Amino acid sequence: MIKFRAVIALCCCIVFAVSGVFVSYAADQEGETKEPSHLYIPILMYHHFVKEPVKGAMGATITEEKFQEDMNYLANNKYTPLLPQDLKAILAGKKTMPKNPIMITFDDGYESVYNIAYPILEKTGMKATVFAIVASVESPKKAEIKKLSWEQMAKMYGSGLVDIQSHSYNLHNQDLKGQYKKFQINGIQRGIIECQAQYELRVEEDIVKSVELIEANIGNEVIAFAYPYGVYDDWGVELLKQNGILFGFGTVYGAGDLKGNLYYLNRFSVGMNTDLSGLLEQ
Repeated sequence: MIKFRAVIALCCCIVFAVSGVFVSYAADQEGETKEPSHLYIPILMYHHFVKEPVKGAMGATITEEKFQEDMNYLANNKYTPLLPQDLKAILAGKKTMPKNPIMITFDDGYESVYNIAYPILEKTGMKATVFAIVASVESPKKAEIKKLSWEQMAKMYGSGLVDIQSHSYNLHNQDLKGQYKKFQINGIQRGIIECQAQYELRVEEDIVKSVELIEANIGNEVIAFAYPYGVYDDWGVELLKQNGILFGFGTVYGAGDLKGNLYYLNRFSVGMNTDLSGLLEQ
């Protein structure tokens, strides 16, 4: 009899324990609100603009007509353009991510942004970020495509439609007309025999100079950096953090993830053959 009662008691304990686990699990499931592991935003990367198509391959250059079509598409489909300060506010919980977010970025700071792209932004209400190569503003070279002046950038910034951020002071191999050098130093990439002290002296000096000049001439806060050639380096990230940079923008094709590596946000490069509707609706 005692044995029988012991077996019954054991069975009751097992049932109770299992039911308790189930109730606990069900309660956890019911009250649990899982945070999404990603927060994607499409970031468009443009460079230079021309009035009419030019002979040969256009590369990263697009026509005024193409840019107008792209901005019309975004405006008509109610995309909300964001600037780096908006990203900062969203991550701080001061703003919510809009339904259809988009970032529009212009690398290098060509004067065609002011002459061609900016009037289209004014017409459509879209907003964009210029990543300027500051040395090209301070000491323009006749051999290169004309870059923006401080006056032009200040006027665009004053409109509230354009933000000015850093694409370095002079880390674009200006001695090679901006060409990428394989197996050598490119942007914030470490040199093969470059020690940390040498690296920090070279890169931090450049970052600080670009930030100080933009803030002095434009009046905005520099919190974003577009990597020259899209080259990323952990040593460089630490220097960016120390100098107030919150976001790094790369050239890897894809959407930026605000819950991923904020110091390497992917972007979609836009060319003449880019179908914006197909890209954004995929």
